[in-house]
Amino acid sequence: MTKRNIDLLSNKDMFVKYANVVEVVRNAKIKIFHTGQRNCVVYTGKDLNTIGNVNDKHDGKHMYKIYSATPNVKGIEKFVGIIHELSHILFQSPFKATKSLLQGYWHLKEERYQLMFNVFNVLEDQRIESHMGKMYLKHKGRFDKTTKKLGKLMDMDKLMMDNPINMLLAIRFQRGNDIKHLKNYDVYEKALKDVVFTDKYGALRVLVSIRPYIDEYLDEKEEKMHNALVNIDDKQTALLDKDTIKTSMSFNENKIENSTSNENDDPAKIPQDIQESDDDYRDRKYNSPNIQKPDVNKMLEDGKELGKDVVDNIFSKLRNDGATVKLPKNVKIVKRLTEVVTIDQTLVKGLSKLFKILKMRQKEYIDKNGDNIDIESYVEGVIRGSDMGNCRINSKTSYGLSIVVSIDGSSSMYGGKIVNARNMVANMFESVKDLDNVDIRANVWSGASNGSVGITEINNKSDLERIGVSVVGGGYYSTPIHMGIEWSGKMLKEMKGNKKMMIIITDGIPNHFTAGYHIPMESYLKSCRKSMIKTRNITKNILCMVVEGKQDYRYNPVRRLFKPSQTMNVPNMSKASEKIIKEFKQMVMKSLV
Repeated sequence: MTKRNIDLLSNKDMFVKYANVVEVVRNAKIKIFHTGQRNCVVYTGKDLNTIGNVNDKHDGKHMYKIYSATPNVKGIEKFVGIIHELSHILFQSPFKATKSLLQGYWHLKEERYQLMFNVFNVLEDQRIESHMGKMYLKHKGRFDKTTKKLGKLMDMDKLMMDNPINMLLAIRFQRGNDIKHLKNYDVYEKALKDVVFTDKYGALRVLVSIRPYIDEYLDEKEEKMHNALVNIDDKQTALLDKDTIKTSMSFNENKIENSTSNENDDPAKIPQDIQESDDDYRDRKYNSPNIQKPDVNKMLEDGKELGKDVVDNIFSKLRNDGATVKLPKNVKIVKRLTEVVTIDQTLVKGLSKLFKILKMRQKEYIDKNGDNIDIESYVEGVIRGSDMGNCRINSKTSYGLSIVVSIDGSSSMYGGKIVNARNMVANMFESVKDLDNVDIRANVWSGASNGSVGITEINNKSDLERIGVSVVGGGYYSTPIHMGIEWSGKMLKEMKGNKKMMIIITDGIPNHFTAGYHIPMESYLKSCRKSMIKTRNITKNILCMVVEGKQDYRYNPVRRLFKPSQTMNVPNMSKASEKIIKEFKQMVMKSLV
């Protein structure tokens, strides 16, 4: 990436551009103030000027203020501090809901509430930074560097390291080796691992899992204080009461009184299992040999599972820089007669072996031709007005490849052509069934003389038998390739892979009807080109297989819609599977290696 010209874009301007990216994703307005003694973010409500419908609680932009410490907090660069606070907005930190849980459901007061809330803060910082680091590789490096700096600043000799907050911070700040000997070290180390890549309530779920150990610490501390009361005066007692918070607060970035909130931070939406985590807690704690709730593991698993889509959803909004595919009213979802599907196990086995090798070689790296967005390059691109293609990250491990196979179901495909197309797609489905990074869908299309287009989606293995020419009720015989392209684009847009590929299989000359009249070839090709332009905003990886004899292929008009490098002639459909799988292999290797 080219080094930024500070004469063109100052540091403060850069911070605003980063905030603008988050504004797009979260429908928000963010103001950055370079004042205050610490970094924090505060939700200030909705912008009344942007509310179109006063009765719509989801309408209007949500407003945030970010305060950037001036001068910088020791160990935390200004840029890192701002990115961290933006992460709270981007990943919807539920501070309001947490306060409700601790004070409302758990009925915690004073020291127990303050300690538990600050433990949550540490866990939440770990959660949001894990997601941000997953999205943007450079930020991961910055966070790692910053936590290491903060770790070096921790004076282990002066801090009470049996304090749960200090233990969590020491582990988070890469000083875990210094406290491995302490009681419950393994518990807090696991907690920081459990919260990584979880949903917005992930930190709450982990807090539930470690609460017994925190209560145990507080019970022991209260007992010690009680035993010491006879030997100290009231002033000394007050100091002891504040000790838990005082020893940790200098390293905890979010104080209780000014914590962030967000538009979706509704206490009523806390998952039911978290809300009910306090039921009969005291009785359970003292009467059961197992101090953990039986459902804690499930709660943690739920958080991980729900967290899988967090980054994907954000990327889908950032990637949505092309025109939305609008489908005409004449499209109908139709059923096709079931056909026999044949699987070539030899071919499937070979592909599966390839994918296993590729999975072991997966890695992440920054690349001009990558698939995810490098936010720094993105901002630079916004300033220059340049193409998004110059601000990508190859993140192969997390996001993978999505493929849509679009099949001509017109009457001319009848017989061996459609049989081999069906078996080819079936082999592809079977080959990736155990690979999380690759998913495949398909569709079959054909047109009627009244201008309607019949689409059959193939979303799973049970649908494969519907890949055929014969539509239930009949009437669909023509080759409306424009709609095959647009529908495939619609399906690709819904899929999660950052690398997207479309494979079109057709044998005939493109043709379509309107109101019973055949559309002239030149006019229809113009419509097809428009469909191609819209679809290229979703993917430029488009391959068209033309199942036609070599002589006829030379003059087939479909070749005028695709670049020569995107068009493949397959004279004998029985060889199509072999050829398309070769292309498939190459695309997967480019996407995942």
